[in-house]
Amino acid sequence: MTFRKILVLSTTFFIIWGCIVLNGMALQQANSDDDPAWGNSTGPYEVIMEVDSTLPEHTVYRPEDLSGFPSKDQLPVVIMSGPGCDNDGDSFRPFFTELASYGYLVVAAGLPVPEGARAELYHNKSEDLLAAIDWAFAENSRNTSKYFGKIDIGNVALMGHSCGGSLVMELTHDPRVTTILFWNSGALVKTEKGKTASDGRWATPDDDMWRSQAYAVTLDIPVAYVVAEKDILLPNSLSDYQQVKDAPAFFAVCAIPENPHGGTFHEKNGGVYGEFGVGWMQWQMKGDTEAAQLFKGHPTGFEKADSKWTEIRKKNID
Repeated sequence: MTFRKILVLSTTFFIIWGCIVLNGMALQQANSDDDPAWGNSTGPYEVIMEVDSTLPEHTVYRPEDLSGFPSKDQLPVVIMSGPGCDNDGDSFRPFFTELASYGYLVVAAGLPVPEGARAELYHNKSEDLLAAIDWAFAENSRNTSKYFGKIDIGNVALMGHSCGGSLVMELTHDPRVTTILFWNSGALVKTEKGKTASDGRWATPDDDMWRSQAYAVTLDIPVAYVVAEKDILLPNSLSDYQQVKDAPAFFAVCAIPENPHGGTFHEKNGGVYGEFGVGWMQWQMKGDTEAAQLFKGHPTGFEKADSKWTEIRKKNID
């Protein structure tokens, strides 16, 4: 049995609960083109959302006018599975639109959810993320593509929310990937008896349990773990961060009073998660020195700017 299958089987109850909560909230916000949550992104580009015929199982967010790429700006690639592993390409539309408004080609694994419907749970696989990477490289080289020569294939980011993070873990050593961001996610665990630890926590490396953290130990590209203060996966996320040895790594805890596992993706411009995501991408993928300062220093720029960030840890970051 593969790592991913074990991961899913061992955490079925939690992921189903999380996806139901997320989709229930997101369905109220995902289907109106004039929704103010994404109608006024803070980046310099107007954004369109589309399902490209050359990538029919994904939802693409991109600058509407591609004429300035690559001569005036880069167009790096951001690929994400979220909410969770759902076949859902637009419940996090405010977050995806905000990223794309800064000049990114954002690819969400899954399709837009029809109004009143619910996305299929457990639909996404790591192969869906891999397909998006392959597509971006192919479109950059296809001379009849609107993306021909415009995609910055030297900068590809993977993101995963909750169960989506487990899919990302399978691709951390793809040589085309340059940075990774986990949202409310971590290597899910079980004790030898398949139960949580005796005090009700999810098991940690100190417990008698099975766990795979090989991806974290051997990471050699920058990685960030962002997790809500009261999220059930906070111990897992922190444990994974602690396992990273040589890669630049950032760990941030955010206070989210309602639906902590859902993060702030559905809020206007993605909320504080949107601010973090844009900052990390601008630093890692476009070399923005101002954005870099958000992650450096003691306290960091994020801690100075917003009291919602209640804990920051970092390693191998100057």
